[in-house]
Amino acid sequence: MTKSFYKPSLPPIQFDELMKNIEKLKLDVISVHNTTPRTTWISKPLTIINLPYYEFLHPEEAHVASTLRLAPIKYLSAKYTLISTARKYYKKSFPFHKSDVQLLLRMDVNKASKLWEFFKKVKWI
Repeated sequence: MTKSFYKPSLPPIQFDELMKNIEKLKLDVISVHNTTPRTTWISKPLTIINLPYYEFLHPEEAHVASTLRLAPIKYLSAKYTLISTARKYYKKSFPFHKSDVQLLLRMDVNKASKLWEFFKKVKWI
């Protein structure tokens, strides 16, 4: 019997385009350096260091992704989707709530909430 290996699906856009879009957000990385995420989860962290695209995560982001048991590509896709959507809401003067994030991201609503909290803490939304 062979073990099945979870291979995360790629985002709807190509990885290079995803990274260009994240760069266009011009996120303040200094705020991440000055933050120690206190993200907790009910099960032990996922080892993500050997997964594709790990090298594109800041160490604090890697900690959050690992704690929430998200593959790097899933984290990066959620990061772009959440932050870019939040900015669109703010430009139109619409409130952007945790419940919006839960509907926006295709993942466990509790994980989506934790990402929202982390991005607020580092002032990306």
